[in-house]
Amino acid sequence: MRIGFYALVRKVIVNLKTEKAFQGVLWKRRGDYLVLRDAFLHENGQTRKVDGEVLIFVADVDFLQVLNG
Repeated sequence: MRIGFYALVRKVIVNLKTEKAFQGVLWKRRGDYLVLRDAFLHENGQTRKVDGEVLIFVADVDFLQVLNG
């Protein structure tokens, strides 16, 4: 998966193949991982704030949405 420069340091929703999603600021890509800050986990109709940074293995990503604003 290629992450264009335009998506870095932007608000995104990262939809995983497991039907979970993370929403936050895509801070950087480090090797095979995406790093999100200020993240929320969306799972089973619930949303939870996640402390710290979230590392997401790129192979687990179904698709990525870049949010406006």
